Amino acid sequence: MRNIENSERDSLAFHKDVVKSKNVTKLDPDLKTRLIALDDDIKLLYNNYRKNFDDNCLEKTVSKSFADNNKNDLLSLYSYKSKLIQNLKTEITTTDTNRIINTCQNCTLSEINSFDHILPKEEFSEFVVNPLNLFPSCSICNSYKGKFWNDKGRKIYLNLYLDRLPELQYLFVDIEFEKSTFGLKFYLDNRFGINPELFSLIESHYKKLHLLERFSDNGDKVISPLINQIIPHLKQLDLNTIKENTIETSNLNRKVFGFNYWESILQLNLIENEDFINYLYK
Repeated sequence: MRNIENSERDSLAFHKDVVKSKNVTKLDPDLKTRLIALDDDIKLLYNNYRKNFDDNCLEKTVSKSFADNNKNDLLSLYSYKSKLIQNLKTEITTTDTNRIINTCQNCTLSEINSFDHILPKEEFSEFVVNPLNLFPSCSICNSYKGKFWNDKGRKIYLNLYLDRLPELQYLFVDIEFEKSTFGLKFYLDNRFGINPELFSLIESHYKKLHLLERFSDNGDKVISPLINQIIPHLKQLDLNTIKENTIETSNLNRKVFGFNYWESILQLNLIENEDFINYLYK
């Protein structure tokens, strides 16, 4: 899990571009006219969103609660597969080194195949195509999140545009070996003094998205490749060299995918686990 830099494009201009791109149909020839009529309201709402975004207090945003006809018009603007939305996705997921991150950073498990509306589109239809309200996500995280985004005015999910993740470990894993099977139990712990408010938000994010269970369920995605990576070198390299190489690779991946990247955390624990080492040499 890592932070992603938000789009720097003009959000209101993007909204207008999406409106402009809408096809006029015989069934609804006045759609664009109705959407353009909302421009003054949208401008004020976008300015307020930007202020709250800059202050990292989107939970203070109040919905305009448009009438159903206006709400439905606004919701019609969003299509994940549309060219403008896909261009936005490419922009946001492209790193400074021109690599595209196609893994959902809300979970670091599944590929990106949707946008998470940070303020849910059903409640905040005015921000349905606001670039600052769109975070590249997987459909699994999106389905878990649904329409619930705060609890009595307190946010319950990380906003990885704004909530800076600490360079301190908070994700850990216990490994049990029984009947040639590795049982995993991931857990969170604030043993290194992370800001309590931030750690509480991290806990909520992981709990609501069922990340600890999902990591455990996907453990073989890490265990089998690590075994296959090491075994061919057992005769040529001593154990300390193998450990050093594994640790170096895992730490390099943490720099790319986040300090608490679950795969790296698991690899680092496996290579120091006596049962795992014995399994390699059986």
